[in-house]
Parts: sequence; C-alpha cells; structure tokens
Amino acid sequence: MILKNPDGTETYYEAIGSNDAHTLVLLHGIGADHAMWQPQLQNYSNEGYRLLALDLFGHGRSSNLSHISLTDWHNQINWLLDDQGIEKCTLIGASMGGVIAQSFVAHDFSRVERVVITDSFGELKTLQEKLLGFSAVLGFSLFKILGTGMLAKGMHSTYKAAYAQQAQDYFMQVSSTIDLDQMILARKAINQVNVLDRLQTVSIPALVIVGAGFGQAFIEINQKIADALPNSQFVILDQSMDPSNLVNPVEFDKHVLRFLKEKGTS
Repeated sequence: MILKNPDGTETYYEAIGSNDAHTLVLLHGIGADHAMWQPQLQNYSNEGYRLLALDLFGHGRSSNLSHISLTDWHNQINWLLDDQGIEKCTLIGASMGGVIAQSFVAHDFSRVERVVITDSFGELKTLQEKLLGFSAVLGFSLFKILGTGMLAKGMHSTYKAAYAQQAQDYFMQVSSTIDLDQMILARKAINQVNVLDRLQTVSIPALVIVGAGFGQAFIEINQKIADALPNSQFVILDQSMDPSNLVNPVEFDKHVLRFLKEKGTS
C-alpha cells in the first residue's frame, strides 16, 4: 500500500494482522526493503500482532530524497502511525533500522511501548567506529563505480556461511536494483547518530540482539546500546550476523516473541 505523506513524499508499506491487535513497526536495514522481514510477517501475525513493514525513504518503493536525515525517517514513522490511527506501537529495527529506532525513541518515546534493536550502533565515536562508518560510505561509492554486479558478488561473499543462505539470496536479489546514490545518503545520515547519552532516559523495555558472526568488536558496539538503555536485555546469537532476523530467524524470533509477551519491566 502507498501512503501519501504531508510533504508530498510516498511511503510504501505492508500491513498484516488484525487492526485491533498491538502493532509492531518493522524498520529494515540499509539497502534492504520491507521484504527483509518476510520470515517474521506471518509468524508474528499468527502470534496475535499487527505488523507494519515499510520501505524507509531511499529504499524500495518509497520516495527517494535529495537529502536524507534521521529526522526524515522519524517523520515517516509518525506519519504512518497517524494514518493508521496508532497511539502506541513496538518498534523493531535491524541495522540501519535499529539506528532509526534508537534515534526515534531517544527524541520521543511517547508512542513506543517497547523497542527491539538488532545488529546496530548508537554512536560512532572511537577510531574503530568512525572507520566503520567511513568505510561503509566508501564501499557504496566504489560500488557505484564498479556496478551493482560487484555489489551482488560482495553480498554473496559476506553471507557465504551455510546458515546465512536466506540472507545471501535476499541481498543478492535486492542489490541488482539498489540506488547507490540513495545508499550513500542513507549511510551518511546514520553515521550522524549520537544517542547513547539520551537513551539513558528511555525507560521503556528494550531488547538488544546481535549476531556473533561479525566479531567481538561489533558485539561490543551493540553492548553499548544495551548498557545505555536502563530497562534492557542483551542477547548474543551464535550462527548469526547482521541482520539476525534474516540470518537466524528461528533464534531471533524466539527471543523477540518472548520479550514481547513479558509483562512489565525486566
């Protein structure tokens, strides 16, 4: 479905589940789209939730922008919630979507009941973190020169582990139609995130998940998110990597569904 936003942009989204059920808003990773959540859509709906899976600006069938900021994505989420008449939701964000979810609740969590963040980061302050952000922008810039065929080969190599076959198939498919100019803008936007201090005031229950496949340094980046959130749980998944919802959906879903069904604080 297409939502016409107040500023003239468009948001493509899919809605699954009963209108009177609690809503989960799913925020995908960079270079992906709403279909990245395919393993969760019917599964979570069967558990009694309503799901809104949107294409974030610069991705999929939503509008491209000449400039992208975290605020643009905040607005996109709020406009979708307004259109659907939703007062409270749970945000679930993977990778880039996790950055956006953190930024959203750090600025105002009045519309969010719970938040799930997987394989993400909340700041890029250390030299290693800054290099991570810079290298990602550089990588998209190089693929713009070399072509999306080389990007597909890169996805094939990144997700070569046997347990990552589903992610490999998905990212090789979407890489053929990716808009690399939009990816550069999106990556520059998320590189600006700096919310860990503000997250200390976010009292809602939070679950932070990270796949172990990208190494200890990436685990520690995600641990910092969990440490900042005062009411958080932290889970490391073996045989998983960014995005864990697609690489190891069985374990990811087990932890997320258990978290969603918990009452009160943890």
